[in-house]
Amino acid sequence: MNAALALLYQSIAPRLALVEREIAETLDCPQPEIASLLEVSGRYGGKRMRPALVLLVASELGCADERHVRLAAVTELIHLATLVHDDVIDEADLRRNVQTVNAANGNYEAVLLGDIIFARAIHLLARLGDRRALLVLTRAVSTLCEGEILQNRHRRDPELTESTYYSVIGGKTAELYAAGAGLAAHVAAASEGVVEAFSLFGEKLGLAFQIIDDCLDITGDEREVGKSLGTDLRNGKVTLPVILLREAGGPAERALVRRVFSADCDAASSAELRRRLVEDGFIRAAAKVARAHVDEGLAALQRAVGRPLPAMEAIGQYVLERSL
Repeated sequence: MNAALALLYQSIAPRLALVEREIAETLDCPQPEIASLLEVSGRYGGKRMRPALVLLVASELGCADERHVRLAAVTELIHLATLVHDDVIDEADLRRNVQTVNAANGNYEAVLLGDIIFARAIHLLARLGDRRALLVLTRAVSTLCEGEILQNRHRRDPELTESTYYSVIGGKTAELYAAGAGLAAHVAAASEGVVEAFSLFGEKLGLAFQIIDDCLDITGDEREVGKSLGTDLRNGKVTLPVILLREAGGPAERALVRRVFSADCDAASSAELRRRLVEDGFIRAAAKVARAHVDEGLAALQRAVGRPLPAMEAIGQYVLERSL
C-alpha cells in the first residue's frame, strides 16, 4: 500500500473496524464446520478496497452516517462470495497466501459457501432499509454473474473483441465498484449529478483494477499478490494485453494467440506469448489504458463536485501502482 493510501486508510480506520465487526457478525454461524469455512473466506478481501471506497466517498462528502458502515460491509460480502466462486471456476489453490476453500474442502462445499455469503449479504442489505440500495446492489449481483457467464462463453476465443472484453470486466468487476461509490454518495444525500459522477468514477476505477489484475496475472509474483497467478492463460481467458498484441501484430502474432488459446496449447507457445507481452510493451500499454480510465473518472468527479478530491486520487493511484 502506498503512503498516501495508507494515510487515507488511517483516516477511516475506526469505521473500517466497524465494517470488520459487521462482516464478522454477518458470517457468524453456530455450526463449527461451517463457521471455520466462513472465517477463512472472511479474510479473502485483503485491503478491503470496496468498503474503503464507500467510506472514503462518505468522507469526501463530509458524511459519517452509520449506514455507510453497513453499505460497506454489504459490498465486501458480495465481493467475498464472488471470490469463493471464482476460485472454483479458476481451479485456484491460493488466495491471500492461504489455501482456497475449494482446494482445502472441494468444489461442492465452496460453491455452497459462496451461496451462503451471497444470501447473508442480501439479508444485511435488506436491513439497511434503503430501496435504491436494494435495487442497485441486487442488480449488481446479477450483472456480476452475467459477466462471469459471458467470460466463460468466450474461453479460448482468440478473436475476442475489445468490446466484449469490456462487457466481461464491466460486469464481473466494475459494476460493484460503481454501485458502492454511487450508493455511498446517495446515502450521503448528494445531488443526483454527484451520485452519477461517483458511480462513473467507481466504474472507471473497477475497469482499471481489473486491467491491472489481468496484467499481474502475467507478470506478478504470487508472494506479493497473494493469490494463484497464471490462471488466465491456463484457463483460456483472453485479456487486454493479449488483445493489444493481437491487434498490433501481424499474421505471426495472430497465429501465436490462436495456438495459446487452442485446447492443445503447448508450454513453449504460452511462454513465448508471455515474453512478447512483457518485452514488446503490451503490459505497459494495457497499464496506460487503465490510467486513462482512472483519469476519466477523476475528471468527471471534479466537474460534478467542483473541487479536487484527494482521497479518490489516492485510491486511483494505488490501483494503478499495485505491484506492477
